[in-house]
Amino acid sequence: MAVVYLLLSIGALTTLYPFLLMVSTGFKTASDQDDNKLIPTYWTSESALLEKYVDDKYARGKPMIASTRLGDQAPKAQVDLFNRFLLQLPLDYWQAGFSLPPSGVTCRLTTRYQQWLAARYWSIDELNRAYIDENTSFQDVPPPPEQLGRKAWVPPIDLRYKEWLEFKAALPAEFRIPVRTERIYQLWAQGHFQGQFKSVPAEIAGNAKSFEEMQLGNAGTLAADFVREGLPDRYAQKSVEDLWKEFGGAGPLPIAAAETAFLREHGAETKREFVGRNYSWVFRFILVNGRSLWNTAIYCLLAIAAALIVNPLAAYALSRYPIRQSGKILIFLLATMAFPAEVAMIPSFLMLRDLGLLNTYWALVLPGAASGYTIFLLKGFFDSLPQELFEAASIDGARETTMMMKIALPLSRPVLGYIALLTFMAAYGAFIYAFLVVQDQRMWTLTVWLYQLQLTAPKAVIMAGLTLAAIPTLVVFLLAQRVILKGIVLPGER
Repeated sequence: MAVVYLLLSIGALTTLYPFLLMVSTGFKTASDQDDNKLIPTYWTSESALLEKYVDDKYARGKPMIASTRLGDQAPKAQVDLFNRFLLQLPLDYWQAGFSLPPSGVTCRLTTRYQQWLAARYWSIDELNRAYIDENTSFQDVPPPPEQLGRKAWVPPIDLRYKEWLEFKAALPAEFRIPVRTERIYQLWAQGHFQGQFKSVPAEIAGNAKSFEEMQLGNAGTLAADFVREGLPDRYAQKSVEDLWKEFGGAGPLPIAAAETAFLREHGAETKREFVGRNYSWVFRFILVNGRSLWNTAIYCLLAIAAALIVNPLAAYALSRYPIRQSGKILIFLLATMAFPAEVAMIPSFLMLRDLGLLNTYWALVLPGAASGYTIFLLKGFFDSLPQELFEAASIDGARETTMMMKIALPLSRPVLGYIALLTFMAAYGAFIYAFLVVQDQRMWTLTVWLYQLQLTAPKAVIMAGLTLAAIPTLVVFLLAQRVILKGIVLPGER
């Protein structure tokens, strides 16, 4: 017996593992979402946290990360000086970090900017009027792009960019990435040599093994071409490196040392931000599309009501008024379970279209109101009820509807509760059919919106969304275990 319980426990763990992995993946980002580890590495490893932090700060830009690994051995005094230097640096000499990476949907900069706009404007309509835009929510408003390192780029002259500069000026030193002349030179050289580092002359490459390691001091004859073709005028007059020296800095900008020092002081806070980022974004996404929650709630309630009205009526009629063909009727009802639900979707769609019921709650509820399995289950339960109760009620002059409402249904509460739970889980998780018959976004349910999210979001965000979507069914199941067990056991006992 102990071996049996051990095997059952192992089986339970194997079914629990995918769910825990889904929850864990929701705590990650694009840099570690595919490691398939139940415990994210950055929870326990400072080096992994630093790598993840840097990857997030530079929007997963590996070349940019490689180019900024400077001053990693700088003393604390230089790091403190560098942070003060960043806070007084002109706005056009640094770009905001933690921006949106490729294929991403959320980042620290965008979230902070959207919260700043939401506090500044009463509503999205007011912002749209000010910006002459058509956003549906603050979550749709991205920060304006800046290309400070491009010679031909000219900042726009409008209210959006003016307020962006106001927001940018309030960002802490952690968000500020200096626009280094050397990095501009590296990008220009990469374009100049068409991305082929082997084409770079040895005297210009120096000790560098990639474009990210090239130094402006070795540019030689290319320096004049770079200043003329690739360097913005403001940096030609005075570069960030020049300003750093004037500020009292020694050596290269201690960017790497400053990032390490920041994590040493704010590691726990950074971990919490990573842990809650995807879940908070999905939660806001659901609230922005708040009608999906309303649609899902109405759909589930109507589906439960229809299942508890149609199926008991059919089962009670078959039980109380048996005919020769009762067995054949039951076989016909059960035969519907032999076909996948997808088989009936197209006929249902065509019928609903002809009836003009598409994009309504009726389209969601009516085709699934009757269930062959549910009718079979209820008929068996009704058949097992003591017939003496019905005979006594009949002698007392009770009508059939009274006997059903006062005798049959009250005694069938465990089974009805079980059916209600099955109906809820089926309606809550319905996606393909809900998307087929309700194509109006205003009528979409939660699962349809989550599917749309999967088309654009990275894996970690998708897993966070699926985890949040699973919470209602998990809570309902945990709270209704006794009802489920009674619904399964009682029909067999009777």
